[in-house]
Amino acid sequence: MKIIQIVGSSNSGKTTFIETLVPALNEHGTVAAVKHLGHDRYAVEEGKDTTKYFEAGAAVSVGIDDEKAVIIRDTPDLTRTLGELCDAGIEYCIIEGFKTVPFPRIVIGDLESTDVALRNPTTAVVLDHLDAFEEFYTMEGIVRELRRSHPLERAGAVLTFNGIVRELTGDERTEYMDFGPEIDAIVEAIRVEAEETPGVIGARFYHRKGRLYAGEDITYFAILAEHRQEAFAAMSRAIDELKSRAHDKNT
Repeated sequence: MKIIQIVGSSNSGKTTFIETLVPALNEHGTVAAVKHLGHDRYAVEEGKDTTKYFEAGAAVSVGIDDEKAVIIRDTPDLTRTLGELCDAGIEYCIIEGFKTVPFPRIVIGDLESTDVALRNPTTAVVLDHLDAFEEFYTMEGIVRELRRSHPLERAGAVLTFNGIVRELTGDERTEYMDFGPEIDAIVEAIRVEAEETPGVIGARFYHRKGRLYAGEDITYFAILAEHRQEAFAAMSRAIDELKSRAHDKNT
C-alpha cells in the first residue's frame, strides 16, 4: 500500500487537492483517505444505535445501509488504521496531516517541512512520482498484492514468512535492530532471485525500516508457486540470503 501524505497550513488548499487526487489514483487502484482531526474531534450522532453500542463499550461499532458502511473504533492510532486498510486491500492511502509522522510527503502552500517529496504539484506530477512515496504493508496486504498482480491458473500454494526481532540468541540479548533505506535494494534483489526459481509464479517481499525492537515484525515475505516444494525451496533461500546480506551484519 502506497502512503501519500499531504500537509500544509490551514486553508492552503489541501482538501481541494485531495478531492482531485482521489479520482486520479482510482484509475490505478483502490484508494483510502485518512484525515488527522487533531483537537477538532469528530462528533458521532447522538441517540443513534451505532453510537449507543460504541458508548456501551463496543471496540468497534458498524452501521450499514444500502450505499455505505460507517465504522466507529475506540483506537485513535494511525499505524493500526493503516494496517487495517492494508489488510482490506487498499492500494493507495492518502493521509492528510499527521505532520510529526515522517512519511515522504506532499506540501501544499509554503509550509516549512521535512521529508518533502513534492511541493504544490499537479495530480499528473504526483502520478509520475509515485515511487517517491513510502510503502506500508502487513502480511495480509502482501498476500493480497501478490494474488492481485499474478495469474492464479497454475498456482497451487501461497507460502508466507513473518520474521521478527529475536530477543535471545543463546546467551546474547538483542534489544533492537536498525535498518536504513539501503535494505530496500537488498530485499528487491532477493525477491527477483526468488522469482527466478522454477515453478515460482511471483514473490512479494517487504522489510520494515527504522529501529525495530525485540518482538516486533521485521519482514513479510510471500511466494506464489505451482507446488509447495518450489515455494519452500525459494523461501528458504530467500531467508538465508537476507540473513547473510543484512541481518548478520546488524547483530
